[in-house]
Amino acid sequence: MVEQFEQAREDATSDFERDVFDRAIENGEIAAEDYEDAFNRYRQCAQDAGLEETYERRPDGIYSITPPVLNGESDIDEYMEVSGDCADGTTMRIEALYQTQINNPGLIEDTRLLTVDCLVAEGLVPDDYDADRLDADVSDGFAEAPFDPADPEARECLRQGGYGIAVEDGS
Repeated sequence: MVEQFEQAREDATSDFERDVFDRAIENGEIAAEDYEDAFNRYRQCAQDAGLEETYERRPDGIYSITPPVLNGESDIDEYMEVSGDCADGTTMRIEALYQTQINNPGLIEDTRLLTVDCLVAEGLVPDDYDADRLDADVSDGFAEAPFDPADPEARECLRQGGYGIAVEDGS
């Protein structure tokens, strides 16, 4: 991770980011307080710019951002530009590395294994569940999966492996 912090330090666009990465290089990790500070700086910028986002802190401590309702290509482009400007120098590089540090500290290249390990650890699948079975379950929309993808623990495991699964509320 330290090598990645050093590269991010070179790419940093603000003194704040450089300070965070200097500490991360020295300590071998990004401190939770630094991530929280980065996110608060992003949120303040977004609010000052008039973005009406909502924020939810996930179980792993990473914030999820829900954008406002956007009508048309012009609104989407404007939102992406403003939110991107706010993220640059605050969360853009810090959050990506902090999330890797939290969810993939061993830097496992096949992130399907992160999902499988999490599902097994949560007791949602048998010990012999593997990445090939996960692929099959994803491909068939979880029709035969031994777990419910709407289950909060399952959703968190899927998210850790990079799966964005939309789940409709059946209530």
